[in-house]
Amino acid sequence: MDYEVLGQFLKNCRTQLSITQQEVALKLGVTFQNVSSWERGKSKIDIDTLVRLCNIYEVNFIDALNKANENENSPAPANAETGELNKQEQTLIHNYRALNDEGQEKLFDYSEDLVSSGRYTKNNQPEISHEA
Repeated sequence: MDYEVLGQFLKNCRTQLSITQQEVALKLGVTFQNVSSWERGKSKIDIDTLVRLCNIYEVNFIDALNKANENENSPAPANAETGELNKQEQTLIHNYRALNDEGQEKLFDYSEDLVSSGRYTKNNQPEISHEA
């Protein structure tokens, strides 16, 4: 994940809504320095915070992840031409969003374990973990 690209994307979203870093910080219960550091790509942002930021900025979580992974060798969506998700991908995202914070963290960790094991990947090779 390219945290500088993600940070710039988040900054653009925030400024389009005319929200200050301080306002975002108050909503998240962090300091404005945290927000600044994320926006500059100087510190990693955890998945739960990214989800909360996407909700504040009214942007799609998957769009934010795709933006941050544009230059990486990540699997393409089911329909690469349109970027549309297939039914299973939509269901997975729906289920993730239905979980509480602890459930989301467990699902994310489990998916990382499946991929990193290499046993369930399409080419049956272990993939490098991309920490969020």
